[in-house]
Amino acid sequence: MSDFISRFMSFDKLIATSLIKLLYWIGIAVIVIGALITGFGGFANGFGSGLVSLIVAPVGAVLGIIFWRFLCEVYIVIFGMYDRLGEIQKSLVKD
Repeated sequence: MSDFISRFMSFDKLIATSLIKLLYWIGIAVIVIGALITGFGGFANGFGSGLVSLIVAPVGAVLGIIFWRFLCEVYIVIFGMYDRLGEIQKSLVKD
C-alpha cells in the first residue's frame, strides 16, 4: 500500500491512462443509457416518432461510441508520448 502512495505522490508514473480507461467505460455506459432513453422516449411524441427514435438512437449510439473511443485514444497517445519522451530523456542523460 505504501508503494502505491509513494508512486501517487511522486509523479514519476502518470495515472492518467488508468483514469482515461475508467472514463471510457463510464462514457460508454452514459452513451448506452442515453440511447435507451432517446429510443423509448420518442414514443411520448407518438408512435411514428417512437419508431424513428428506435432506429436513429442505436445509430447515434454507435457513432457516439466510435467518437468517444477516438477521443480516449487520442488522450492515451498524448500521455504515452509524454512517457516515452521521459524515457528518451533518461537514456540521453545517462550516456
